[in-house]
Amino acid sequence: MRIAPFAPCLIAALAIPATSALAQLNKPAATERVYYDSIDSQGKLVGGVLNLPIARPNWAAKPRGLDTRGAINNRVDIVVVGDGYQSTQQALFHTHANNAMSTMFSQQPFLTYAPLFAVHQVEVISVDSGVDNDPNQGISRNTAMDMAYWCAGTERLLCINVAKAYQFAAAAPDVDQILALANSTKYGGAGYTDSELATSAGGNGSAPEIAVHEFGHSIGNLADEYDYGGPQTYTGPELPDPNVSILTAAQMSGSGMKWSNWINFNNAAYDGLVSTFQGANYSVFGVYRPTNNSKMRALGRPFNLPSAESLIIQIYHIVRPIDAATDTAADLNGFETVFVDPVDPVGDPLDIQWSFDDVDLPGATGTTIDLSAMVIAPGPHLLSVKVVDNTWFVRDESARETWMTEFREWNLLVPDIPGDVNCDRLLTSADALALSQALLDEDAYVAANPNCPIYKADVNADDLLDGGDIQAEAYYLMP
Repeated sequence: MRIAPFAPCLIAALAIPATSALAQLNKPAATERVYYDSIDSQGKLVGGVLNLPIARPNWAAKPRGLDTRGAINNRVDIVVVGDGYQSTQQALFHTHANNAMSTMFSQQPFLTYAPLFAVHQVEVISVDSGVDNDPNQGISRNTAMDMAYWCAGTERLLCINVAKAYQFAAAAPDVDQILALANSTKYGGAGYTDSELATSAGGNGSAPEIAVHEFGHSIGNLADEYDYGGPQTYTGPELPDPNVSILTAAQMSGSGMKWSNWINFNNAAYDGLVSTFQGANYSVFGVYRPTNNSKMRALGRPFNLPSAESLIIQIYHIVRPIDAATDTAADLNGFETVFVDPVDPVGDPLDIQWSFDDVDLPGATGTTIDLSAMVIAPGPHLLSVKVVDNTWFVRDESARETWMTEFREWNLLVPDIPGDVNCDRLLTSADALALSQALLDEDAYVAANPNCPIYKADVNADDLLDGGDIQAEAYYLMP
């Protein structure tokens, strides 16, 4: 087995045995929704959803922003594996993988958020070429991950042994999402919503597009928006998926639910007007979709904005807004330059605001702050920074605050330097001028030095402001 990175800006992987700790699987009795999609004779996207047993690793306690081995990673790690590729077909696997990933990162919101992903390609060697039931039911092949069409009696449902997929994907530095490609030209795919896994036929002409559609299921928890394959009229309760609803536009606006924040917004690049269009989740009536004809309804279309919003929020369920910063456990004394390094969506930098003692510092919106340039009174203080992704793609302010905002704080203990009358932590002639001002007019001194306590002018510490302070200051200013 070998692994290879997806170029150009995503990190490379280092090979480790597939029998690592990640192969210790949790197999509860629960099931997950698995979506499948195909194209009918008229070129329309069709499919459905089934409940299949869950067989993925138990990573519920995985720290956000860290990889599964506890190292700093802070990326959505997509691991691409291939089934039914023999040792002499690995170049073909890489071609299929690159096509899928290039297609994905050419489309929004993945285009903007590409720097928040790391893609790894893991070479998996199969004995036979191809996968089960391809092109017809009943054909069996010896492959590494048991990929097969006709899963659960559904021809285009391209399923996989999820446990084996994770065992092979464990060769990558980290795993958040898996794309499993079948060495096949037959159209098919699946989106495993809880296992964070999508499948696609690597050699099919629509494979890159279906992979993006399936990631809509597995990353964004999105439902299909086409209106055939299920009951003519949906009569059930509200659906959990963020892009389908039983509410009309008026009901949605009145309740503030689902995509209410987007109602009547119109942007042609994201499938136009956002409202409630009847027909979705396999039914013609009784359930609505946000726009006329987006990615979750037809291939070759953009994601609509409510779907793009859900994808971005889910990305931030894994990635923290701050990549790195000055160690918050460091003992600061007010002379340091403190830094913060946010993640970097393309063309959409995160907003930064520094605060001191819980008061925002005007103009302090860069990645560094020089404490030595600030006037700080002796004693304990609190420095903090707020980093937030204020992208226009997201209108759910609760989700922005919960997932797309991060704070860091540092405790300072600024030393009391005798003779530093103006609190700039330097001993210069400016201190003599500040002392003169304090002796002449204490109120003027306080107004001119709002961050410096008046006791700093009592240089000899005798509780008087007089000539003795001038003598003491001269002593401290001596070379």
